[in-house]
Amino acid sequence: MKERQSLRSSFSFTRLLACSFLLAAALRIGLALTFEEKLYWPDSNWYFDTAERIVAGQGFGQSLTRGPVYAYFLSFILLFSSRLLVIRICESVLSAFGCVLVGLIGKRLFSEKVGLLAAFVSSVYPYFVYLPSAQGSENIVSVLLLVSILFLVGNGISLSLRNSILSGFFLGLSLLARPSMSAIVPGILVWPAFLGRSNERTTLFRNVLIAVAVSLMTVVPWTVHNYVATGQLVFIATSGGKQFWYGNNPYSTGSTTEIPAYPPELMQKLVTLPDDASRERLLYKEGLEFIRLHPKAALKLYLVRLANLFQLYPSVNTSGAVPERPIARTMVTLGSIILFVLAFLGAVLVLVKRNPATVLPLIILSYCLGSAVFLIAMRYRLPMDPYLILLGSGALAFFLRWPSALGSSESEG
Repeated sequence: MKERQSLRSSFSFTRLLACSFLLAAALRIGLALTFEEKLYWPDSNWYFDTAERIVAGQGFGQSLTRGPVYAYFLSFILLFSSRLLVIRICESVLSAFGCVLVGLIGKRLFSEKVGLLAAFVSSVYPYFVYLPSAQGSENIVSVLLLVSILFLVGNGISLSLRNSILSGFFLGLSLLARPSMSAIVPGILVWPAFLGRSNERTTLFRNVLIAVAVSLMTVVPWTVHNYVATGQLVFIATSGGKQFWYGNNPYSTGSTTEIPAYPPELMQKLVTLPDDASRERLLYKEGLEFIRLHPKAALKLYLVRLANLFQLYPSVNTSGAVPERPIARTMVTLGSIILFVLAFLGAVLVLVKRNPATVLPLIILSYCLGSAVFLIAMRYRLPMDPYLILLGSGALAFFLRWPSALGSSESEG
């Protein structure tokens, strides 16, 4: 009888999860159909130029401004069609698959009901509906990281060697899509300290170390490519120094709408340097010098940048991609407040209960604290929003007294 009930429950979960996928795909493709055949974000042009060079057989080139994964993803689609609508449809399907991943993670960390709730919330979440039509790396980064986390939590605190390797591989791909994702690594490494008995923590920590090591091994071939292409040791990309200086200099306000210009003396130094890697090192050096000389001002700017991540409504210009409507702003702002409050409560609950889901607040905290060292906009937080949704769903389930809301998965029995 119990086996029959378990099978029925599993079938119902799978069917509803498929419905969340279809709903997500329909909303995303529906929005994509309303967009013009043009790019809206400045960095989209770089990705498309690079993808077109790859398709033309010219290789990635020596411009290492950003990670390679999204450019290669675009180049694969461009082999079949150059229409933006086709690309947006492909990204819409990828994003809808991300909702399925959210549901599976929710099932493993909380319960089937929590997983389904999180999946459906992700399906209709305004930013996730919009991203597939924006042509930035956020969409693919989010999905790659979700796959990594799914393998990471695959067996609760008993992380297997196979899952460690797969989790590390997809984590490495997410780093190659956006290097700033490396900021979640400290959160993953401290996760075992919040769980289980001493011997369980030791085993989990060993497997987590394996996952991190595999992620680095996944990145190393690209580092070698960079060295062969430029003669410089560049881990993944060279835009970090620029973003670091933008956030840490006497002219910075921390605002993403007020990008400081290089002063003449710094510009003169930059133009004499032979390559992007050398310029990146100089910009890091200048930013660190500002922090050393002005620690109080640097701390104030850091807090402003940290607040940028949690804006209730984006302030970055998107070239009219989404019309400004007061009702839309009000609804998104209200939704953000509800999400943040519920996610905070969910984080407190999992930390108090020492649930395996503690990995969620730890990676969110680690990522946000690490990313805020650079000048960042609200959209850089979006790869963390699936985990905010999971925590919020877990908290809501707890207050609604759903079974297994903050315990083992319903399907484990």
